[in-house]
Amino acid sequence: MLQLLLGGSGSGKTTLLYQRIRARAEKGEKSILLVPEQFTSSTEGRIYRELGDALSGMVESFSFTSLAEKILSTEGGAAVQTLSDAGRAVLVRRALEELQDNVHYYHRHRRSAAFCQMAAQTIDELKSAGLSGAQLAELAPDCGPESGKLSELALIFQGYETLLAGTGMDPADRLELAADRLEAALARGELPDFLREREVFIDEFDTFNAPKKRLLSALLTALPQVTVALCDDGTPLVPGDTGLFAGAKLVAAQLRQLARKNGADAAVPELLRRDLRHKDAPGLAAVTELLETGTCEVPPAAPEVRLFAAASREEEARCAAAAIRRLMRQGVRCGKIAVVCRDISLYRAAVRYEFRMAEIPLYCDEPTTPEFSAPATAVRALLALLRGADMTEQLTVLAKTGLCDLTEPEVCALENYAYTWSPNAAAWRAEFTKSPRGFGDAELTEEDTLNLTRAENARKKLVTAVDTLRSKVRSANAEQISRALYFCLKELGAEGQQAAQVEDIRTARGIPAAEEAAREWNVVMQLLDEMARLLGSQGITVPEYEDLFSLLLRSSDLGHIPQTLDAVVLASAGKMRLDAPDYVFVLGLAEGEFPCTPAESGLLTHADRDLLMAKQIDLPDCFENRVVREQVCFYKALTAPAKGLWMSWPKGQGQTLCAALEPIVEALQPAAPQLELIDLAATPADGLDVLGGGWPLTELERASLTEALRAPGEGVQAPRGLALLQRMEQDPPRQVQDLPTLEMLLGRRLHISPSQLEKYYTCRYGYFLQYVLGLKPRRRAELSADQSGTLMHWVLQMALDPHPGTDNPCAGLRPFLELDDAAMADLAAVLVDEYARRYLPEDTARFAYLLSRLKKSMASLLCYLRDEQNQSRFKPVACELKIGRGEDAVPGQVYRLSDGRTVQLVGTVDRADEWIEDDGTRWVRVVDYKTGSKKLDLKEVYCGLDCQMLLYLFSLTRDSGGRFTGAQPAGVLYLLADPAPQTLPREQAARAVEYQLDGLVRDEQKIFDAMDADETGKYLPFGYRNGAPSPYQKEKRADSAKLSRIQLHLDDLVTQMGEQLYGGQIDAEPLVVSSSKSPCTWCDYSFICCHETGLHERALEAPAKPFEPEEEPEEKEEQP
Repeated sequence: MLQLLLGGSGSGKTTLLYQRIRARAEKGEKSILLVPEQFTSSTEGRIYRELGDALSGMVESFSFTSLAEKILSTEGGAAVQTLSDAGRAVLVRRALEELQDNVHYYHRHRRSAAFCQMAAQTIDELKSAGLSGAQLAELAPDCGPESGKLSELALIFQGYETLLAGTGMDPADRLELAADRLEAALARGELPDFLREREVFIDEFDTFNAPKKRLLSALLTALPQVTVALCDDGTPLVPGDTGLFAGAKLVAAQLRQLARKNGADAAVPELLRRDLRHKDAPGLAAVTELLETGTCEVPPAAPEVRLFAAASREEEARCAAAAIRRLMRQGVRCGKIAVVCRDISLYRAAVRYEFRMAEIPLYCDEPTTPEFSAPATAVRALLALLRGADMTEQLTVLAKTGLCDLTEPEVCALENYAYTWSPNAAAWRAEFTKSPRGFGDAELTEEDTLNLTRAENARKKLVTAVDTLRSKVRSANAEQISRALYFCLKELGAEGQQAAQVEDIRTARGIPAAEEAAREWNVVMQLLDEMARLLGSQGITVPEYEDLFSLLLRSSDLGHIPQTLDAVVLASAGKMRLDAPDYVFVLGLAEGEFPCTPAESGLLTHADRDLLMAKQIDLPDCFENRVVREQVCFYKALTAPAKGLWMSWPKGQGQTLCAALEPIVEALQPAAPQLELIDLAATPADGLDVLGGGWPLTELERASLTEALRAPGEGVQAPRGLALLQRMEQDPPRQVQDLPTLEMLLGRRLHISPSQLEKYYTCRYGYFLQYVLGLKPRRRAELSADQSGTLMHWVLQMALDPHPGTDNPCAGLRPFLELDDAAMADLAAVLVDEYARRYLPEDTARFAYLLSRLKKSMASLLCYLRDEQNQSRFKPVACELKIGRGEDAVPGQVYRLSDGRTVQLVGTVDRADEWIEDDGTRWVRVVDYKTGSKKLDLKEVYCGLDCQMLLYLFSLTRDSGGRFTGAQPAGVLYLLADPAPQTLPREQAARAVEYQLDGLVRDEQKIFDAMDADETGKYLPFGYRNGAPSPYQKEKRADSAKLSRIQLHLDDLVTQMGEQLYGGQIDAEPLVVSSSKSPCTWCDYSFICCHETGLHERALEAPAKPFEPEEEPEEKEEQP
């Protein structure tokens, strides 16, 4: 007999079922409780709670799947394997491959994993409607314009069924087979023991597909009574109705028809009208009534219902966590609270983070895929290598999975080498011999040698295994590819490394985390087995195998259980399994999001489904059914709680409240939640989050929270981040507190170069990271601007050295000043090639092209320097001249600090030129080569920038006992050796490159004549106007007094830097010269300090005319 139990949400249907089950148990009669798959675990717990230890053995709970397994285990057929969702997609792909040219409509997509997945979903939908491939083939010709498409789909369906018969079963087939076995047993007059003298109670179902109906039909025939609880208000079914209970009414009618068909009586349905769940919550009762009927008796107040318009999804999660902390403080168990959203992917990360901060135990009731696990990543990296992906990226990924038998230093060395040199496939298969530091000195340090050995060891192990794998999969089938992948992982040491990882995780994070890590390996290996079993000897390309394997990964579930019995459940509204919650938090109630708008699914359009339904095929995923199911989903989510409902949506992200809530909002006008500071800052971590800007606070609240965090109470440690947060709030400048340790790093005798001085005054914190801590950013081995500049300096040093040594390629050649243009081009080519041979171990077509361009530019530059020196009285006397340290170095200036420490200037001068007058007066100038554009600005010099050449110049003029004894400063010149490209007319662009000079020159005519005898302006940083130096470029000239003032000011800057540095001043306050010249733009350490543009920046603070004498005010004449 069929007994229907009807009633709305909260009417007591489930409670009544358990009462009847208990009554039977007390009489010694056994029962079966049939629930959806997702409810089986919670149902077991409730059976034990409701019936107790003595009676719970009198009832068995099943899902339709587990019931089918039970039948098959007793009647035969259980040994046949069941395919997973992804496995069915793989089988579809195999069917498409065998159909070959018979597929026309879907021919273009037949190798796509996404298409195979959609086809498998469509076949599952058709099977759930009780349709076979042959039946679809019969129906398709009468489906009008879509007949060709449906005929081809039927062909794929039939091919799938044929392959399935020899491979296994899908879940729908398993239910059909169980029904067959049960019907066969009944025909023999037999009944499985576990069904004898049983009544079946069915709960929590909204619909039954064709395989379930068939099994239910057999149960109706075999058993004395089957009771089915449905969420239905009991009113008659109206054709075409798409209301809230339309689906349940249709199911009730189908069940009654099914009972009559099998000769079973259909009792008068029992209707439960009272809302028992919300008898003490009038607001929630009103919500239920509004959703069921559209009207309600409005209660005086509805404090149980809250509506929150959040600024973001993150704020939704944060405030829900705060409200739950309040409930926990009031004694509510976490197990009686649920968080529900329609699309859990939109909220999973935010909810997990906020609940972890608030120390709320959380169980996410969703599948966990192994897609991003280490074993899956390793297999995908191997497949990518097989299909020809970039070896540098994929081998690095493979090494970093931790599944290769490599030490951490070897992995780091390999990654750094790969980053530096970007080796191609041929380079990966050859021994690593280049410097791990990239271009530069050919001689390796001890550290370089060690890192090179580590990188080579890692390379050899990885490439050997990958090449072995590649040789095995040439023209291989799916089974051979799976086997080769497994043995490749084994050769890399993956099994041992995985076991070691599991043990490390067990020690660090406990047994549950270790078990999950172990399951990741087992699941991925099982997927390789499944690929081999399903595709077998079928030929398949590596990209296709990779596509299908990724599909298997996405569709697999690692399986997980709650780590505590008392945890808040986070569930998707469409799959929620809530165990009588008292409080439910429904997030994401935005228009189109929840209830969500039904979209196309599978390969069938809404029109296709309408055509099939017109032929009496009951498709569960038709548009109308999906609309009804979405209403029921929304209804159950909002009516699930017994005591409190929280509703929210991310209004601040441009979302509007869903229209389905409008009747509730208009009738009940739910208030916004009133959250207090104690709720938002219930834990130290949350308190820090709130203090850090997570919530607006008054000054009193901020002070109270800070004090509470400073002294959180007995047995609770103050959060470690509090001191840091307070420092951030006060925003003090960065300061080294441990000055003795700083002195150990610096030494009592500090050596600095002018470029280091400029770095300190540009950004003290950047200087500290680079020169004190010695942090070195990784550099790629490429012909960058820096490397081109180094090459240019070396070529010019070799070419202009007045005393070339044996290692100079110019030794023994004609003097530089006697070379013509052709010979100069040859010299440039020789020098560039020699530098590349010594320091740039690279041999690619692009590299050769870049060198050819450099040869042309260097030839032009050398010709310019030849012409300049031929007309100048200043002659080079030193190239790459050392200042401060080294053999033949000019002594560096030593500055004494107030506490007795010293600062010595060190560095290297690109070129020093000298002119000795007839009367013996010596003049010295410093020349520097720069690429791009460089302008000497005395305002920047005043602030500590652009002072490198001037410091070098004054170091040479202070050389009282050396080669520059008695020399006078003639000036500094910046030669822009690689001018920035300009947009010019074709005629001008065809001319030779015009080099520009910038700098500062001694303001004496004889100096001008010595540098530019013909007054062309080509060899001075200023031009001539009417035969005299341009009056508009006075800032490029300085008399002796001005040079002295500059020298004294630079001395003060060096001394000031030493005092500040030893005092620990390392504040991150960059000196911003202009909006287009922020030093943070190209800083290698910006990701460490995270400087925000516009905050804590210094501007140039210099006089309008730096280093000019102060003008004395004119004395006023006394009045008579």
